[in-house]
Amino acid sequence: MDNFFHRLTIYPRKHDSHPWLIELLIICFALYALIPSDIQAAIVEGGPNDYYDTDSWTHEYLRSVESNHLVPALNQVNNGYTGGKHYNIWGEIDFILRWFPNHPKGLQFMVNWLPKYPHPPDKGVEYYFQKAIEYRPTTELRPVDATARVLYAIHLHKQKKYQKAQEQYESALSIAPNNSEIHYNLGLLLVARKNYPTALKHAQTAYSLGFPLPGLKNKLKKAGAWKDIPEKKEQKNNSN
Repeated sequence: MDNFFHRLTIYPRKHDSHPWLIELLIICFALYALIPSDIQAAIVEGGPNDYYDTDSWTHEYLRSVESNHLVPALNQVNNGYTGGKHYNIWGEIDFILRWFPNHPKGLQFMVNWLPKYPHPPDKGVEYYFQKAIEYRPTTELRPVDATARVLYAIHLHKQKKYQKAQEQYESALSIAPNNSEIHYNLGLLLVARKNYPTALKHAQTAYSLGFPLPGLKNKLKKAGAWKDIPEKKEQKNNSN
């Protein structure tokens, strides 16, 4: 792949006898040595790196991966091949998610397009989601770490793999308990499973947290399971 990273990497062969290759290698290593050690530690050549890392050097790598791989691959799948460089869609997905396993747009692109293009049988949708979920860039889980789990849950939900989807939604909620979108989507799943009491609980939580879409409420109304969110005692006392 012709991109920023590969242009910086030199792969000498046994039959190369050009002295300038050796000189270039020395220069590259010398330049890398000038990068502060804390920044060097923040970058993992070839991945994995954290999409949510605020380090400026990591951010530069992220921008390069997106502009050289994600954006052109998206353009190709959306507009068709229009000449110029032809992108191997699985190759681009694999590159993006090796460098940044928890890249949310990369994961979304992967789940939408990977099944439609040739790829190794052992590197399907589940493989990349598992890698994203297993990746732990920090010792403590952060609310943003719920994102990969939610995307995986939505995929499983659409595939009607309800039990596995519920496990992922619940795992995401354990990390980000005040995320209204997770409560909403879990509520939709529980309606599909006809578990209306628990679906109602998550619906009321989602709406109390400000989720705007009425779809879950409408489904519960249709099933005769909707109940308005109880007013808090404080609100009742103030109204008297």
